[in-house]
Amino acid sequence: MSGSRRWTLASRLGLRLAAVLLAAILLAAGAVAWRAVETVHELDDQALQAQLRLIARHLPADPASPIVLPQDLVRSFRASDGDNVFLITDGGRLVDSSEPETAARLLAMLGQAPPQGFFRLPALDGRRHGMIGLSAPAGPFQVVVLQGREQTAILLDSLFQNFAAGALFLLLPLGLMTIAVAMLTVRRGLRPLREVSAAARLVGPQQPGARLPSADLPEEVRPLVDTVNAALQRLDQALVAQRHFMADAAHALRTPLAVMTARLDMLDGLPELEGLRHDTDGMARLVGQLLRMARLEAVALDITQTVRLHDVAAEAISALVPLALRAGVELALVQRGEPAEVHGNHAALVLALTNLIENAIAHAPLGTVVEVALTGAELSVRDHGPGVPEALRTRIFERFTRGPHGREGGAGLGLAIVAEIAAAHHGTVRLETPDDGGSRFVLALA
Repeated sequence: MSGSRRWTLASRLGLRLAAVLLAAILLAAGAVAWRAVETVHELDDQALQAQLRLIARHLPADPASPIVLPQDLVRSFRASDGDNVFLITDGGRLVDSSEPETAARLLAMLGQAPPQGFFRLPALDGRRHGMIGLSAPAGPFQVVVLQGREQTAILLDSLFQNFAAGALFLLLPLGLMTIAVAMLTVRRGLRPLREVSAAARLVGPQQPGARLPSADLPEEVRPLVDTVNAALQRLDQALVAQRHFMADAAHALRTPLAVMTARLDMLDGLPELEGLRHDTDGMARLVGQLLRMARLEAVALDITQTVRLHDVAAEAISALVPLALRAGVELALVQRGEPAEVHGNHAALVLALTNLIENAIAHAPLGTVVEVALTGAELSVRDHGPGVPEALRTRIFERFTRGPHGREGGAGLGLAIVAEIAAAHHGTVRLETPDDGGSRFVLALA
């Protein structure tokens, strides 16, 4: 189904299975009805055969002898008001019958030589249905027994009316039960697939070693899950190798940078010295951020500590007061409501908030205030800078993404580190654009 509403696999399979079962039930009901009709006709045929044998048993062997039939037999035919009739002929001549007038009309329709075995006749005048007959020789005589189809039609009409009413009351709840059982059966059968889907949502860089469960899976699906698990194993190995390389490279760069900084401090009087120191500081910040990123990704953070967000904000602001003074920016802490406590990692949250404040200081105009607000389980940092261009708002938390007004020498990893820490705490970080300009970054913790 197209559009916003889509059928689930369980719904499609359940409805198809229910349709097949309902079709089978309807076919079975039709077969029962057809068999009932055939049984009624077979009973009619058997009744004709029994009547013909009973009449033939009382016929004399000599055609000149009188025919004497039991009165009970004759009365049973005459009581049918012309619906059941027997004829006894000899060479096409009517010898005896239960209804002489009706028999004469029937004999005219049969002709001089009545057909042998079962046959059908059209309806006589004044009757709605035709007749079925059985003709067989009995010594020198020919016996013909006929039965009107009106009684059979009435019987079948009554049978079908009762059958239809009973079938409706039986098939309606049976059909609903069939649909319910089919849906339940399919849903239970697809439960392992839903468990695999739920496990797949947990797979990610923050869950190394996570695999899709393969227990109780249908044999048709197990090879696919095994293949996906093998691919995840290879991806984990590649991710671990990449993280180790980044950590090793960043760590190896720290010593040469420290030596370079020390040698620059020994130099004096060179016009290019200040630029070299600026470049070296930028490289040191990049290496430090790479190391932080590698440590965050190397192992899962312990987020079981009880952390007071007020302490996190106070520590981050205290560490950055010198940086704010050099930039000519004021830092302010605003607390709304009672101090909140969350389960998390104190050091990681301090690092995340520090990155947000550093980012705000880098973009804040001279003489403005960078506001750090604490509202429940949310930490926000507001600056009055130029803001984030709309084209970058969806990518601002990606690695190595820098705005056009970013600090010179920045690597574009600070906000990516914040996003990593937020995800590790099952929280989020988002960008808000106030109406009066600037940016507000909100770290929301679960």
